[in-house]
Amino acid sequence: MMRAGPMYGLVLGGMLSAGVAAACGAASPPAHGAERGKVVKAHKAVASHAAEVAKLQREVAEQEARSRQASQRLREQDQALERLRRQLKAAGVSDEALATGP
Repeated sequence: MMRAGPMYGLVLGGMLSAGVAAACGAASPPAHGAERGKVVKAHKAVASHAAEVAKLQREVAEQEARSRQASQRLREQDQALERLRRQLKAAGVSDEALATGP
């Protein structure tokens, strides 16, 4: 199963990017000329990074869902094997025969 650490890092990165964007827009005086170009470029970079963070978050969520599904399938298989072992044991098959197979 996938660790939650990378996802939290992505979320934190997204929040930091959003905070930088808010700070750029709220704290800076109206920019002119070259400064305005830098601000626009920074806003575009932040938007691009935010889109990348959102994409990575979706991918992590999809991977986690696949991992949960695989884990559920393994649990179901384990339960089925255990039921079969109990049935074999009830039918008189020895533990040694179960361990060695046919």
